Amino acid sequence: MPRKNRRNPEYFTAPEAPPARADAPLWAVVPGFDVRHVGGQKEYRCPGCDHVVRQGVWHLVVVPDDDAEARRHWHTECWKRELKRLGRYRDLPPGM
Repeated sequence: MPRKNRRNPEYFTAPEAPPARADAPLWAVVPGFDVRHVGGQKEYRCPGCDHVVRQGVWHLVVVPDDDAEARRHWHTECWKRELKRLGRYRDLPPGM
């Protein structure tokens, strides 16, 4: 008789959300934007790659200073790529 494979019930539970907010990395902060490093409680769509930012994954929330309704949730690497594209990326020395 074949053996039944039973998965651990914890396999099906959603991962615990990280703390709500942390300081954004120095390279991510640019004038004219409020940048926050957060762990999301739900899924969002990244404007950089148009893929989903999954629940519980650390990512950046970028809010223009003059338009709070234009808040967007970015993957960290997508925001870095966007800053490089705009010529606003600051490559910091290691350890900062």
